[in-house]
Amino acid sequence: MSEEFNVFIAGVGGMGILTATRIIAESALKEGKNVIMSEVHGLSQRYGSVTAVVRIGNVYSPLIKKDFGDLLIGLEPIEALRNINIVKEKEGYIILNTNQIPPPNVAAGLEQYPNLEDIIGVLRKRTEKLIAINALELAQQIGSHLLQNTILLGIAFTIPEFPLKKDSARLVIKEIFSKKPKVVDMNLKAFDEGIRIGERALKQLS
Repeated sequence: MSEEFNVFIAGVGGMGILTATRIIAESALKEGKNVIMSEVHGLSQRYGSVTAVVRIGNVYSPLIKKDFGDLLIGLEPIEALRNINIVKEKEGYIILNTNQIPPPNVAAGLEQYPNLEDIIGVLRKRTEKLIAINALELAQQIGSHLLQNTILLGIAFTIPEFPLKKDSARLVIKEIFSKKPKVVDMNLKAFDEGIRIGERALKQLS
């Protein structure tokens, strides 16, 4: 692997950003890798903007400079768009959940939500390495809308440059939800579904 791998996660409150960040960070620790995880930044209220960072390897700060992100995981389209400059131009990856959650100013009728295809177009100009899916639909099929983050994580673990093993994430998922066997099972199914999606998508990108 390269000396470092930088992951930026963007979404809104209630989408499990802290859990996703924790799964990546604890997977790195299981493999004996140096990892720095930022605190989750943003509004704690539901649907407020939230971001987090995980840096793996030869890193010493929880901050990612613009154009230094290897992977942007966007749990919501507008939030991915807000942070587009973080990901490396042409070289970085973007995993996008196309499930749209209008921010409060849009919900109040003060602004208009951009067209989804326009958002995807702008993201693709930054990097062609874009994988976009509606994780909400898949999560509901598995059993809960709360599984969107785990599906996207499964995709992340298929990226060739991603420095962690899939089995490390599976172990962490089992530990985090150990007191809720049903939740463990659903999250493992969601993670594996993400892996299947990622593997298919990467073939199309290559």
